[in-house]
Amino acid sequence: MSPSWPTKRFLKGWKLLQYPEESTDFLLNAAVLLAAFIIDGFILYKAMKEILHEARVEKNGNIISQAFKNVGKASPATRLVFYEDLVATSGAVLAFIGISLAQIGVLAADGAITILIGLLMVFVAFRVGYDNMVGLIGVAAPVEVETKVAQAILDDPDAVDIHSLRILQEGRTYHVDGIIELRQGMTLADADDSKFRVKNRLLEEPEISDVTLGIIEDDRTPTWNNKPK
Repeated sequence: MSPSWPTKRFLKGWKLLQYPEESTDFLLNAAVLLAAFIIDGFILYKAMKEILHEARVEKNGNIISQAFKNVGKASPATRLVFYEDLVATSGAVLAFIGISLAQIGVLAADGAITILIGLLMVFVAFRVGYDNMVGLIGVAAPVEVETKVAQAILDDPDAVDIHSLRILQEGRTYHVDGIIELRQGMTLADADDSKFRVKNRLLEEPEISDVTLGIIEDDRTPTWNNKPK
C-alpha cells in the first residue's frame, strides 16, 4: 500500500497511524502547547467560577467537580465557553503526551491522540447542539427543581395539597404550571390572594420566568406524593 497524504477520505490522524512520523522541534512544540494550556486553562477556570455563580452554588471543595455537576444550570454562552476550553486544555495535554511518546519511539501515539482530540471536538459540537435544542423545545425540569417548587408552594399557610404540577425547562429558565388545593371554607377573594401570594413567591426565584396557577378547594385526598412529611 503506497503512502497517501491527508484528504477528506484519508485524514491526518489515520495517516499518522498508518505511516508514523518522527516528531521534530520538540522544544518549540512543547513551548506552544504550554502557552496554550496556560491561556485556555485560565479561561476554563474563569468559566468554572461563572458556572458556580450562575448556579448559585457556594464554592466548597473541588471547583472542578462542582463545575461539572452544575454545568447544566449555567447559561448557554457559559456552557459553550466551558466545553470549548475544556477540549482546548485537555487537547494541549494530550498533544504534549503524544509528542513526548513520539520522542521515545512510540510514533503511533501522535496519530492516535490526533484522532482522540478530533473525537473530543465532535463531542463538544454534539453537546452544544443538544443544549441549543433544549433551549428551543424545552425539557422536563430536574427532580430537584420540582421538589424545590413544590416545597415553596406547600410552605404557604393556605396550601394544603398540589393537585398537579408541570415544570418545563427552556434554556436555563423554568415555566411552572400547576393546580394547588387550598384549605376548605375560604372565600373567593381570600383564595385569589393566596394564589397570587404563592405565584409571587415562586417568581422571586431568578430561574423561574413565568408561573400559571389554578386553585381548587381541598378534596381531602392526598395527591402530591413528594409532599414533605
